[in-house]
Amino acid sequence: MELGSRHPLSVVRNEIIEIFSRIGFTVQEGHEIEDDWHVFSALNFHPEHPARDMQDTFFVETREDGNNAVLRTHTSSVQVRTMEREKPPIRI
Repeated sequence: MELGSRHPLSVVRNEIIEIFSRIGFTVQEGHEIEDDWHVFSALNFHPEHPARDMQDTFFVETREDGNNAVLRTHTSSVQVRTMEREKPPIRI
């Protein structure tokens, strides 16, 4: 008797990852709670940008270093961290 199987979404995700890995792409994981620099400033979001509004972003209590933390609003912060670590060309 079979115990179970992979969820259809997991199967499709794995197939997509396999296809892209064959042409040189990698999967990068990132922090769910980020600093302002990686979420907004490094991407040239000006201070009055609507994405920085309290109703669009979940801000977390101020960290010990005095910088506010935010819940990651998009995957671009992972791209910023990857660009800080790796040299071009980058395929993620």
